[in-house]
Amino acid sequence: MRVYARINKSTLEFIRNQLQVSFEYVERNTHYDQQKVLSWEDPSSAKLPTINQAKAMAKCYHIPFAGLYMNQTDINVRHLPRLRNMRTIVDAIADESAVNLAVWDLVRTRDFFVETKAEFDEFIPAFSLGIENDDVLDWARTIRTYFDLDLAKQYASASPRQFYLYLREQVERKGVFVQSFSGVDTSICRGIAIAEGTMPIIGINANDRYPAKSFSILHELVHVIKRTSSVCNDMYGTFSSQQEEVFCNAVAGEVLAPRQAILRECGSYTPDEFTLDTLDRIAKKFSVSSEVINRRLYDLGRLSFPRYSTLSRALDTRFLAEKEALKEQRRASGSGIPRNMSREAIDRTSSELCRVLLRGYSDGYFDKKDLSNHLDIGQKHIDKFIMEVFKWYMR
Repeated sequence: MRVYARINKSTLEFIRNQLQVSFEYVERNTHYDQQKVLSWEDPSSAKLPTINQAKAMAKCYHIPFAGLYMNQTDINVRHLPRLRNMRTIVDAIADESAVNLAVWDLVRTRDFFVETKAEFDEFIPAFSLGIENDDVLDWARTIRTYFDLDLAKQYASASPRQFYLYLREQVERKGVFVQSFSGVDTSICRGIAIAEGTMPIIGINANDRYPAKSFSILHELVHVIKRTSSVCNDMYGTFSSQQEEVFCNAVAGEVLAPRQAILRECGSYTPDEFTLDTLDRIAKKFSVSSEVINRRLYDLGRLSFPRYSTLSRALDTRFLAEKEALKEQRRASGSGIPRNMSREAIDRTSSELCRVLLRGYSDGYFDKKDLSNHLDIGQKHIDKFIMEVFKWYMR
């Protein structure tokens, strides 16, 4: 016997419209076609979803199941912020639903953080950095100084992940909320900047490599400083027709690999002596990607355009080969490569939010189930998460 969910039909329609989710996206993710969804939204129709169908719709819209029973005026789903599309594949994007849901996740997670900090009577620094000129070197120097980015600590990073976590923490300490999003391919969106609200947001794609995440943080930070809310997908590798993207890439590259420091690493190499091994060695020194180093060397006049292009193609080929090899490894292993769920949760969750969750758990404000829901990991992984975040307080 089927049990039907007596949801608020108008709320179901309200949520879809507010989050700008297409029927095509709903069907891809739930297998419920447009006519079925419309019948559930229509107050004049007697048709209702079953409990399981309603739960699937709530999951698709990234909202709690109970929200489907609430009135529109009571549910906290508001208009998405307006973002400038800075991507290089504008015409190829037919459905923005996944990106819209990613933006929704970022905003509601930031709002949860702000509300929880207020509950704990904790101070949130107001982000106030403004730079009036368009000088790349001055922007990079100002950013490194304002966020206390120490080149010695960057060199001492044990891995690109460690540097990514260090960079994220330094940026967040000044009042910027840095959080990962998922469900969107990196070719569609790598970074999101939301300059409006109580505190600005930098969203980075959870599926990206650590060096790319570090670059995205700084790229989007430039948008935030310029007070430009935007969606970006193509970092450092191309010659964008949008000047702000070119500027963001240039500043991010200069912050990550400062001009004088990288020139010291290059020594007396001639353009033809730069190989993938050379790029990899320098990239490891700065905890960045070889793609960033390749572009920096071109921008600094150490590589000719033909040599830069040759190395770019070689890097692309290697990346695709590594990606295929990883897929094959996963297929061959049957059950897949074991995942470190607590580490993944830390990597995608704001450093400051991790601290708030730890305090809330320590004070009895949250239990393991609450942390499990917020971090989207099983309760069995919570102890490892708590131990890792607790170490941050012991440094």
